[in-house]
Amino acid sequence: MPYFYLPSRRIRKESLSLLVCFLIAVGLNVYAIIHYDAPFSELWTSMLYVLEATFVLYAVWVVLRLLVYGFLCLIGRKPKSKQRHQYIIHRHQRGYRSHQHP
Repeated sequence: MPYFYLPSRRIRKESLSLLVCFLIAVGLNVYAIIHYDAPFSELWTSMLYVLEATFVLYAVWVVLRLLVYGFLCLIGRKPKSKQRHQYIIHRHQRGYRSHQHP
């Protein structure tokens, strides 16, 4: 069974995307509290809704990125990638640079 290798750069990028989605959801919650003159205790009591909105925003962001990637592949332009190595490394290839595919 193949192992998946995610570079730390990709993990940081996705974590930052999730953090931005969380900040947008909190900002929308604060805007709603101010707009509807609700008490600021709503900021804490509606945290589950904020987390739910965070994951919905993140899912929309992922779908948009996949659509752009698919469109670029469809018209023949591949997205630029600085690292050109495979993300799947088999068990016998772990730790051996000479066995990895370029």
